Formats: sequence, structure tokens, C-alpha cells
Amino acid sequence: MRAALILAVCLLSGGQAAWGHAALVSADPAPGAVLDRAPDAVVLNFNEPVSVTALRLLGPQGPAADVAPAQAGGLSIRVPLPDSTAQGTYLLSWRVVSADGHPVGGTLDYAVGASSGPARVDEATAAPSGRQAAIWLGRWLGYLCLFACLGAALFRARNPLDRPRWAWPLVWLGLGLLPVNLGLQGLDLLDRPVSALLDGPAWSAALGSRYAWTLGLSALALSASAGALHARGAGRVRACAGAGLALAGVALAASGHAGTAPPQWLSRPLVVLHVATAAAWLGALAPLIRLLRAGRERPATQGPSTGLALLAWFSRWITPVVAALLVSGIGLALLQLDQPGDLWRTPYGLVLSTKLALVCGLLALAAFNRWVCTGPALAGEATACRRLRRSMQVETAVAVILLGVVSLWRFTPPPRSLDAAVESGVTHDSGHAGTAPLLLSDARARAAVTRSGGVWTILLSDPAGRPLTAQGVTLALSNPQAGIEPLRREAQRLADGRWQAETGVLPSAVTGHWRVGVEILIDDFEQVTLEGALPP
Repeated sequence: MRAALILAVCLLSGGQAAWGHAALVSADPAPGAVLDRAPDAVVLNFNEPVSVTALRLLGPQGPAADVAPAQAGGLSIRVPLPDSTAQGTYLLSWRVVSADGHPVGGTLDYAVGASSGPARVDEATAAPSGRQAAIWLGRWLGYLCLFACLGAALFRARNPLDRPRWAWPLVWLGLGLLPVNLGLQGLDLLDRPVSALLDGPAWSAALGSRYAWTLGLSALALSASAGALHARGAGRVRACAGAGLALAGVALAASGHAGTAPPQWLSRPLVVLHVATAAAWLGALAPLIRLLRAGRERPATQGPSTGLALLAWFSRWITPVVAALLVSGIGLALLQLDQPGDLWRTPYGLVLSTKLALVCGLLALAAFNRWVCTGPALAGEATACRRLRRSMQVETAVAVILLGVVSLWRFTPPPRSLDAAVESGVTHDSGHAGTAPLLLSDARARAAVTRSGGVWTILLSDPAGRPLTAQGVTLALSNPQAGIEPLRREAQRLADGRWQAETGVLPSAVTGHWRVGVEILIDDFEQVTLEGALPP
């Protein structure tokens, strides 16, 4: 653990202070502005330095065109625009990467003369939705391989005579996933389809991101684990296993929401500690199940550190490890959340709530194993060994699901990163729609959405048709298949109880792509999101 903290301090000394997830705080022209003449440039101002990965301009005439910024990155991005005399609505879709290595996107809309629908969006620019699924799957499998290999290395550090051959395929799989995840990161940064995986720009963008540091350090962590599995001599095995745990913690602190939360002198060491303790606990489950499968001690020639003796060793040190895991996890959650309501009102909070529920299940299983099953198993009761093994298999299954849930954080910015956008009135989700009325509903609420020109009117009701009172309503229009980043408009409540939001006149020529969403904040404890496709 001392090595982990030293590496974390080294990483901190070379990093910049950052908020960890960029937010657009202002723009010139302002969102929804109507101008007398076309601007020469657009200026996007963010709450932290960003690097531009993609800019796309859609005008009233012609297809979407890629545009380039005057500088590659910074707090303020100036985007020179091509000369145009066409009047109507313009959309500037932007995509940047923040300090945590995650791309952030949005759409700025403004009009020249009078707002009108831009030209048809070229369907060929659509990015398949499978890209996000591939990113999530790659990270999930990567975490599984990394944690399992670290657990195998940790157990071999205690028993150098053991050679867990079962872990080697996971080492090679984990190393093989690293370039795949790097390529997917590049595609996400540039908003490219999976078919562009072999293109040079995607790899250049990925190698220039902080996530490349995470993957490089993960490669070193897997290599250290492999060294622990292969080395001869207790000292070398223990050194490799310790280095693997430390490198894994530093790898996940190098990028991501948690490691870049302010103050970084606190958040980065907390991530290192959290990852190292999680790997020591969850990674140890597979080796323990393997030991218990035999149901008895190994031959005495292997020494006292084998068989049930390893179970006794694990039961002694796991309690302080789990305590450190919980303390570091609570600290990271406090840094990310603004208020308790974020746990159920934000996507990040919902993922965190699911993780907490799974952790509670793991703790219950661990307590049952530690204080009910371990004693009889150490006393040599075969039935107790079998019961402990089955319980640990359930614990392993929950741990696998937990890592899959944690991988979803890649797509959910923490609430503290959205503050700047909310306070400035600029938000990230966007889109445009047709003119047909739309009824959205679920088991809790209904929303009737109509549009007149660029004014959207939303009438809320409960499933029985009675008027529904809400604290706030947000209209979200999106076209993910067209590669246009999302944008949102806060609705204002009218005297008659309806809600109204203005977006300007939006295109009716595009059919089958646009979606509308209504986010309803019912009270401090409940938020409902309704979404559906707009009719042609």
C-alpha cells in the first residue's frame, strides 16, 4: 500500500488540477440566439480545459460539414465558420474530451434572420449504437481479468509453491483487450462508427487522451501479475504482486470521474486505495473457491501456507481491507454527489445506488462466510467447506455483476460536473424534431407534447388523466443516429399549469431519426423521464 501511495503522489505531481468532467458554461452566440447576419466564428467557453475531437456544422442548405477550431484546446474554443449568406437555423455539434479522458458533447443552435429547419441530415454519418455497448463490454471484461489476475498473484505471494495455471488465459485476454479498448476510446472521442476502428485519426486521438495512461498502467499491472505467477522465490513473487496492486490503483486514478474530482490530492489517493482493496477482496474469491473445492488440506510437503491455512490467513486480513474499501468508497461518493437526492435523480446516482445495493449484498455474504462458515470449515468439517464454497460462488457472481455496473459510469457524468452547466443555463443534451403531437407515458406519468413553430408545449398528467404537479420540466430533443450531440431546454411553467420550452423552428424534412424526451422532476425524491420517437 505504501508503494501505491508513492505512485499516486508521483502521478499527482505531474497532473493538472481539473474538475474531471467538462461543462459548457457559455457560448457566443448564445444558444437559441437570432442574429441579423451570420457570425464569423463561434466561441465555446468551458469550466475546465478541454481538447476538441469533433466539430460539425449543419446549416439551412447543404449537408453537414466538419469545421476546425482555431486552437486544439483550452478553456475557450474559437471555431471559425465558413462564409454563408443563407438565412435559417444553424447547428454546431461539438465534441470535446475533458481531463478525466471521457468525451463530452453538445449542440449549439442559433439562427440568422429567422429560424428555420436545416437541410436534411446525411444518414451516412450515423454512428451505430453498438459502439457504446462495445465500450462497456470491453471495460467490464478488462476489470474482470485485472481483478482475477491480481487475486491469483496475491495468493501466490502467500504460497509461492503454487502455480495457478488457470490465471494465465485471463492475463493474455486482459492484455489483448487493452488495444481494443484504446481503439474504441478513439472512436468515441471522434464520434466515429466501429467500421472506422482501423483509421489513423481515431488511434491518434486515443493515444493523446488520459485514458491511454490508464491502459498503459493497466498493462504494467497485468505484467506484474504475470511476473508474480511466473517468478521463482518468495521475495520476487511478493514484490510483483504488490506492484500489481499498486499499479492497478494508479491506473484507474489516472483518468475517470473519480480520480479527477477536486481536490485531487484527496481523490486520487482514495481511488488508489479503493481499487487496490477491491482487487484484493474480489480477486481473492476465485483462488479461495479453487482451494475449497478440494475439501481438505493439501499435502503437508507444501508447507503450512496451503489449503485451509490460506483460508485462515484470508479471514484474518480481509476485515481491515473491507473497512478501508468502505471508507475510501464513502469519501469518493461524497466528492461526486452534491446532495442525497442525486442518488435517485441522476444517472450517475442510479448507477451508484445499484452499486451500493450490490455491495450490501456482498457484505452480507462476506459476513456470513466470515462468522458462520469459516470457523467450522477451519475445524475440518466437510459440510462446512462445501457450504462456504457455494456461498463464495454466489459472492463471485455478485462481484461480476458489480463490475459490470461500475463499467456503466463511463457514460454517466457525476452531479458535481453538471453544476457549472446548470448554473449558467447551458446544458448538454440537444436535438430537433418534427411538428406532429406526441403522447409519452409510463406507469407514473404522462406528457402530451405539441409544437407550434419553435415553441413546445407540455401538458402533464398522471396515468389516470389527472393533472400532475411538478417542480421542474426539461425538454430533450436528440438525433443520435445522425451524429448530432444532445441539447436540452428548461421548460417554464405557464399560468394554466402547462409547461413551455422554446427551441426555434426545427426541421421537418428529417423523419425516423429524431426523438423527444421529457424529464419531469416531481419532487425532491422522484424524477421521471419519458422518451419516444417523433412521428414523421
